[in-house]
Amino acid sequence: MTQVDPQVLAAVLDMLNELADDWEYDGAIGADTYFIADLGLESLDIVVIGTMIQERYGRLPFAEFLEELGQRPVEERDLTVAGLAAFICEHRQPVLEEVRR
Repeated sequence: MTQVDPQVLAAVLDMLNELADDWEYDGAIGADTYFIADLGLESLDIVVIGTMIQERYGRLPFAEFLEELGQRPVEERDLTVAGLAAFICEHRQPVLEEVRR
């Protein structure tokens, strides 16, 4: 399992908290928050989030990731914020300082 970079998780949480007003969601969003069950997001919302993430972290196999989620049994298709952060950490391009190490 991919280790989640705390900075990536914090950035995703910040982004989701900014978007929460658009979704009319006023609860707390944390690492264990589910996108569908808790936030009530629809596919278009998830595509928007994917676009924002790719603007920040570069090209990621987001479409393939969503396709893989869609092939799971219905009760396993939801994703937590921590799960999304793990996906980003696994697939993001290393930043320049990481390459130098």
